[in-house]
Amino acid sequence: MTNASLSPNTAQSFAPIFISHGSPMLVARQNTPAFDFFAKELDAHFDAVRAILMVSAHWQTDVPTISTAKSQETIYDFRGFPKSLYDLRYNAHGDPELAHQIADLIGAKTDDARGLDHGAWMPMILARPTADIPVFQLSMLTHGSPSDHYELGQKLRGLRDLGVLVIGSGAMTHNLRTLDHAEGPIEPWAQDFTNWMIDKAKTHDINALLGYRAQAPHAIKAHPEDDHLMPFYVALGAATDGYTPDLIHDSYEFGNLAMTALRFYDQDAAKAAA
Repeated sequence: MTNASLSPNTAQSFAPIFISHGSPMLVARQNTPAFDFFAKELDAHFDAVRAILMVSAHWQTDVPTISTAKSQETIYDFRGFPKSLYDLRYNAHGDPELAHQIADLIGAKTDDARGLDHGAWMPMILARPTADIPVFQLSMLTHGSPSDHYELGQKLRGLRDLGVLVIGSGAMTHNLRTLDHAEGPIEPWAQDFTNWMIDKAKTHDINALLGYRAQAPHAIKAHPEDDHLMPFYVALGAATDGYTPDLIHDSYEFGNLAMTALRFYDQDAAKAAA
């Protein structure tokens, strides 16, 4: 399949997405706006998708690596949560042939034993409980910078030609030490940081986004370690140069955990479809 064979509407089905997957309690807290988004809205973005390539903050390697297993193990990479979470299984299949093709395309290594970590399977078990779309993962780069991950995302632009949707799964804010488990008001610093990121994405200020750590308000507080923001840069890099960002979800949990989700639509395809 090539871009030339995709109608504008179909091409939009492969516009990359960034999601904030939140706490492992995402699937248990069924009275939140974020739960409703994952369980009732995200699936609508999977039309015509052949497979989903997940880039989760919870898998990091020295070089880009793609999981190529046929049967995907459900990985419980979290501790101290209710037993019910460890009883969940997401029985999605991989697509080894397609995963190897993508690995060759972008020059990545492969791992035929890796399953799906909770940054990948928890959103999917809510959005697509039928597990009828193949899902596999691409690792992030250990100690990789925003620029490194943006460039990694750029290598994924051709995946829409293969019918593959790229989803970056991380967090718009991620400071576990500051979480308010009493669920008080949204903290202004979290809103300021999130709004800055969204505004820079809307104005295509890529340089500012890549330099967020020195430029964004409350950047260090929002991300003491920035691994959970790196999937945003992969999704951003995977978007076309003329992307149009769409804020498809906006809520907060625990006072400052932004559950932001963005989709980077192809502006040219949108114009052609109008």
